[in-house]
Amino acid sequence: MKKIVLCEGDSWTAGDIINPKLDIDYVNHRDNDSYRLPKVWPHKLGEMINKKNLHDTNVINQSVAGSSNDGIVRRTLLKIPRLLEKYKGKEIFVIVGWSSPERKDFFYNDGKRKHWETLYPAQLGQKFHSGYKDLNKFYEIYVDKFWNREEYIQRYTEQNLLLHHYLNHHNIDHMFFDAFYNAPKVVDKKRNSFYNFMMLEPMNANTLWDGQAGKGGHPNEKAHKMWAEEIYNDIKNKL
Repeated sequence: MKKIVLCEGDSWTAGDIINPKLDIDYVNHRDNDSYRLPKVWPHKLGEMINKKNLHDTNVINQSVAGSSNDGIVRRTLLKIPRLLEKYKGKEIFVIVGWSSPERKDFFYNDGKRKHWETLYPAQLGQKFHSGYKDLNKFYEIYVDKFWNREEYIQRYTEQNLLLHHYLNHHNIDHMFFDAFYNAPKVVDKKRNSFYNFMMLEPMNANTLWDGQAGKGGHPNEKAHKMWAEEIYNDIKNKL
């Protein structure tokens, strides 16, 4: 019996559903959490598991909007050892919604500030705060000389295999899927793209559940519910 389901990903797992009463665009704003979190697929999956399987399973959504796959792997590798202090590997299930492999993290350290920065060359015109002039210069060089499909697909393949074998080593069942990027299949697991899996109007997320204009082409609440149902049907026999 699974006691923990850990969900990781970017905004397609964290949710990009904005409360129309709040004049904000940033999905992770703390004033939006109580509105957003109950509407995304990890929460709805948890409701299905606890209702249909008749046992309490804690679903943890630690995804971050705008995350790279570097961040997804990093957070998962930090979280699993902590979970293993309390639970056996067979009591844990991990679901990863991979982000675009084009995103890449670099650790920034100018002597005053130390933190991870996510670069996303496909997001045209990405600029950093004026106080990060050196980072902006580095970004321009990176995009011009080092950013290419050969590199990021190889990196994506390694990330898939690393996390797949790491979880297998700890006897942790898992499911990977592509959130919005049609990447090569590199792991012998069921992996699906949000869009390719459904091909339905709700997946286009032109409007939010409450009828407000969608932001950035993310799934609405109806789409999140449909995706939760698909995931549940795929993993229910492993719970």
